Amino acid sequence: LYRATYQRVVSGEPVARSHFDVYLGDRKLFHVKEPCVWEDVGYRVSVDVVPEDPKDLARRAQGVRQNSFFLPFQHLGVLFEGKCMAILPLPDYPISRIRTGQRRDPSSWKAPPNWEARIPATMERRHPAPSSP
Repeated sequence: LYRATYQRVVSGEPVARSHFDVYLGDRKLFHVKEPCVWEDVGYRVSVDVVPEDPKDLARRAQGVRQNSFFLPFQHLGVLFEGKCMAILPLPDYPISRIRTGQRRDPSSWKAPPNWEARIPATMERRHPAPSSP
């Protein structure tokens, strides 16, 4: 299942390249890397999603004007056959921009990023495929 999803995802063009390649599709954000080893996935994945309309955010997030996620890679992805892939579902509202990356300090989302990519909303709208598990 992961192998098939990985092949579909990497058949397109990434919206960002960094330590991981970042792909968009099917209201999901994909972080993929090959070759990949345990040290590549031993960090937390951070994602900030800024909506076009701040009213789309939950009441508690409206003050910061974005949804932020900060989760261990293992909760979002898998390391297999020398490859790794994390799948992050995106909120179901129009998005203004996305910032994603990995953070070295697992105790704080405010720690400096190990790597980071910024994706404008126009990229999100142009990448409706690939599907995932």
